[in-house]
Amino acid sequence: MKHHLYQGSDAFAWHARRWPQFAECGQPADKHIILPVYSIADWAMGRPLDSEEVVGSHFLDAALTELAEQFDCLVLPPFRFTPAQSIGTQFAVDIEQAHQALMETITSAAVPGFRRFILFNTSPFLEEWIDVAARDLRVNADYQMFCINLSGVGLDFHPTRGGERSALQAVLTELLGTQAETELALTPEQLDPIPAAAVKTNPALVAADSPSVKALMDLVTTRMVQLFSEISQHGPLIETVPDAKESE
Repeated sequence: MKHHLYQGSDAFAWHARRWPQFAECGQPADKHIILPVYSIADWAMGRPLDSEEVVGSHFLDAALTELAEQFDCLVLPPFRFTPAQSIGTQFAVDIEQAHQALMETITSAAVPGFRRFILFNTSPFLEEWIDVAARDLRVNADYQMFCINLSGVGLDFHPTRGGERSALQAVLTELLGTQAETELALTPEQLDPIPAAAVKTNPALVAADSPSVKALMDLVTTRMVQLFSEISQHGPLIETVPDAKESE
C-alpha cells in the first residue's frame, strides 16, 4: 500500500507502525533507519516538481524489497522542504533551518535506541550539505551515519553535470507513463549556480547503454542493493564515552 506521506511499501515504512511495535524491534542498534531527502524542484526536463521523489522512491523501494530478508531497516517519511540551492527549487527553506530540521528529525528517530542512519539524497545540489549534516550527527550525537546519492547509482538530475540525462528521462517516462513536455519554464543553464563546480565522479547512465528501460532500471536497482549490502556489513559502532579528563 502507498501513501502520500511515503511512496513505498508499508513493510519498510516507519509511519505504518504503532508505537508499541518499536519496542519489538529486537536490537535497535542493528536496525538501519533511512531518511529520504527529495527536493521539490523544476529540473528543466518538462517533468512534475516531485520528479525526484518519483524516481528516488521507486528505486529505494525496489532495492529494499530485493533485500527484505537480509537488510533490517525502516524508512522515515521523506524530508521534502530543502534548501534553495537552485533557482528551480520550490517551497525551499533557509539552509540553516533545513539543517536544524534534518538534525532534529534524525535525533527524534533515535529515541527508541536506533543508532544507524542512512541519508538517501536525490538532489545533486544538496550532496555537500548532506555530507555535512551526516558529519555533524556523527560528531554531535555519536550516530553511525551513511550517505547515498542518486547520482552515485548512475542517475543525475544535475543540469550540466548530468549531461543529456537521457537515461533519467527514460526512467521518468516509464514511471510516469507520459513523455516530457517540450515547453520549459527554465533552461538547464539557468539552474546551475556554479557551473564550474559540476565535477562528475560517477558517470551517468545513458539510455542507449541498455537494450531496454527495464534493463536500465534493473541496473540502478542492483547498484542500490550493492550499496545497502555494503552498509549492512559494517558492524555497529562502539558507543563512545567522553574522557573524564576532557570534561573537566
